[in-house]
This record gives sequence, structure tokens and C-alpha cells, in this order.
Amino acid sequence: MTTYLGLYELINIFCVLVLLVLMLHSRAGMGFTATRRRFVRAAMLLMVFYASDALWYAMDCAALPQVRSVSMFLKSLYFVSASAAGYSWFVYMETLTGAAFTQSRKSIFFSGALVWVHLILAVINWFTGILFWEDEALMYSRGPFFGLQYLVVYAYLATAGFHALYKANHSYIDRARYIVIAMFPIIPAISALFQLFYWRIPFNCMAFTLSVLITYMNELGDQVSREPLTGLANRKYFMRALEEGMDAHENDGQLYLFMIDMNRFKRINDTFGHVEGDKAILMTADALREACSEMHRKIVISRYGGDEFAIIAELEKEEEAEELKEKIFSQIEDQNTRILLSYRLSLSIGSARYTPEYGGIRSFIAAADKELYIEKEKAHAAEA
Repeated sequence: MTTYLGLYELINIFCVLVLLVLMLHSRAGMGFTATRRRFVRAAMLLMVFYASDALWYAMDCAALPQVRSVSMFLKSLYFVSASAAGYSWFVYMETLTGAAFTQSRKSIFFSGALVWVHLILAVINWFTGILFWEDEALMYSRGPFFGLQYLVVYAYLATAGFHALYKANHSYIDRARYIVIAMFPIIPAISALFQLFYWRIPFNCMAFTLSVLITYMNELGDQVSREPLTGLANRKYFMRALEEGMDAHENDGQLYLFMIDMNRFKRINDTFGHVEGDKAILMTADALREACSEMHRKIVISRYGGDEFAIIAELEKEEEAEELKEKIFSQIEDQNTRILLSYRLSLSIGSARYTPEYGGIRSFIAAADKELYIEKEKAHAAEA
């Protein structure tokens, strides 16, 4: 066993260092938000999991003084911290997918019931050996309910994974992001099988760290492409997506561009202040998301600048473009009805279908902008 000791400890130390780097980087990347706090908490619990595993293995290899009570404690800490880490990553993943229960501390607390059950079983285990046991010679053996410890971890991760997969199937806007989140449990699940048979190599440690790294990089890339206030795609991402869309749909006429402007937005800012102006922008962004999610098409929504938004949509026919406009207007009216405001939200929308005659991005945007200008003139005339 001592043959593997150096490798075992080195892998654990390396994985701890990776998590420390991600935690420090998240301070700048995520800000002091609930998402960042939950990420840091989950990463810290993983580090406890790694440390307890490394110390127990060193004791098992006689590199540390062999004391049965300490060895039992380290093994108990290993399994309980694994459950707590699985639960914490579950909360973090659900936060990323926007699960409603993550907004309530009480709901988050009660969702951790399985961890409390595991903790109670770990205490009982000291007297019964129902999970695992070590004799005075530190000979380790598994108890009849040993598998429950893995069940707790993967029950949480699988739940979050399936929820992310569900979101991916019902959100045509953020599908790629949700698929990466849904993949989080897969690598640790595969590693658990190897860990059962080759327990002298810390497969779980490597697998969890790799899943964390993939998820973090995915979220970091997502943040770079999003506008901070609304969470919609920023202008840089919009321009790249539009260029790629024009290349992909050069001849089939299935690419549509919608330029959207909030009517009388300056009046909202001047009369009610910029805080209320930001609220109006957020409500408009929410309405656009809801409307586009109903279309079940590949769509990119962007905050183009100020009170302007843009939508790139792959649609099969002109009727779908009109349908999308109607859904947007309907969602805006719903916002006006549901939320008591001192003003009324309204939008003007101009659209264009891409054809090779436009030649480039600027002329394509100009075509949608031209129709937008006509619609705004109509809106102003109606208010006069």
C-alpha cells in the first residue's frame, strides 16, 4: 500500500490547490453574490473531503500513528463531508438553473435532510458498524448499509443533473449551458465504480475536481458573454452570433433579426429616476425571455445598448416572425397587468429576414433598424 502513498497524497494536494485557485478567482468572477458564496462553500466541503481521505490513507499506510478512534473519525468525516459536498453542489447547480427553492433559506435548509440523516447514521455507526468498521488492528470492512453513503451524494447530484437536463430540453436559449451543468454528476458517478474496486487511487477526488473545473469554466464563459444588468447576451456576443448565423443561413432565408426599442424610456428615467429605469429594463428583458422560450426555436436575445434590445432567431417562415412579435407584445401587456407601475411599458419592433443581398452585418441591422424607426413613428403618433 505504501507504494501508492506518495501518488495518493500528491493527487489530493493538487486537487485542493485547483479548488483554492477557483475559489480565489471566483471572488472577481462572480462578485459577492449568493452564487459565489454557494460555490465557495461547496468547494470548501470538497477540500474537507479530500483532506480526510488523504489523512486516513496515510494512517492506513502507517505513515501516521495508527490510532483506531482517529482512523474511525477520519473515515466518518470522509463520508459525511462527501454527502455535505454533494448537497452543496446540488444547491449550487440548482442556483445556476434558477430553481425557485434556492431563493428561500428555509427551503434550502430542509432540502439538506439526507445529510442530517447520514450524520445521525455516522454517529450510530460507531456503536453498530452499520456503515463500516475498523477493528483494533485497523482492518477496514464495509457494513450492511455502506452503499447508503454513496446514495446520499449521488441522489443530490442526480436530482440537480436531471433538473438541468429538463431545463435544457425546455429552454432553447440557454440549452448548451444547462447541458454542461447536467453533465456534472456523470464523471463522479463513473469514478465511484472505479473507486469501489481500486480504492488505493483517489478516483473520486480527481473526478469531482474535473467536474467542478468544467462547470466553473462554463459559467465563466457564460458571464463573459452576458450583459450584467439583465443577464442577456452582450453586444459583442450578439455581433458574433449574428455573423455566424448569416454564414449558416446564407441561402435558406431562415434567419431573422428583430431590433427592439422601449418607447418613451427617457421619460421614465427623467420622471422616476434611473433605479426605476433599470427596473423597466429588467421587466422588458424578462418579457423577451418568456416570449422567446415559447417559440421552441434557436434564439439569441441581446441587450443591444441602453433601452435597445436585439433578437436573432432561426425561423422557418414569415408567420413565425409575426408570431414572435405578438408573443413579445403579449408578455409586455402581461407585465403591465401584473405589476402596478406609475407608467406603461411599450415596445416598438422592427424585423428583417436575411438574404445574401444585404452583403454584411451592418446592412442587415440597418434593414431591421429602418422598420423599427417606422414602428416608433407610429407609436409616437398614437401617443400624441
